[in-house]
Amino acid sequence: MSSSSAAGGGGGTSPTPPSGPSGTGRGGRRGSGTRLGEWAALISAVAAVAGVALGFLGLPALIKSPTARPVPTETVYVTVTPSAPAAPGPGPSASGPGASTPPPPPGATTTLTLPKAYGFRLREAVPVVERVSKALDFYRDSSNSVWADNGGRIVALEPREPGTLDTCRAVTRFVEKIPIESLQTGARFCFETGKGALALVEVPKDGDAGGFVVLNVTLLGTR
Repeated sequence: MSSSSAAGGGGGTSPTPPSGPSGTGRGGRRGSGTRLGEWAALISAVAAVAGVALGFLGLPALIKSPTARPVPTETVYVTVTPSAPAAPGPGPSASGPGASTPPPPPGATTTLTLPKAYGFRLREAVPVVERVSKALDFYRDSSNSVWADNGGRIVALEPREPGTLDTCRAVTRFVEKIPIESLQTGARFCFETGKGALALVEVPKDGDAGGFVVLNVTLLGTR
């Protein structure tokens, strides 16, 4: 009787609950949480590596990146062509009243033909034949001589003496006149005005040929 009461289950002993399906109990819930923790740890590690790389490389790495190129600046070249200087206007006419012809440069030679009572002057103009007056520096008189006037002087040159400015400054065999018969082909003399202008005078042909004295006058300079 007592044995069957105990077997009937009416006593104080609790019945054993049934087992659930395999893998669906507490053990299954703990496995899913473990996997979530692993993913969280992996994400944290990747974020930490990215932060270290960014801190180490910094902005220079971004600036040097092929995608961060500066915008090119366009250079403009301007070509400037200098303008030609303006041509000088025409000078004053030399044919008007009071106009004078500029003196020729040293070395210029003028051929003059002197009849009796004519001469020339060496001033601010090319020697020009003029009738005898008190303004002339050199003239031929009405007889047979050529003269220096207004303080001028003449020095006949010897064949060995060059007809240069230095020679005409140095020689001192001064005379006031030269006879016409002394003016032979090839004769030369220095002529100096009273104001110091010097000229070489040469005779291309004998003296009074055809009633004229022909002289080549070359300006040399001044004393």
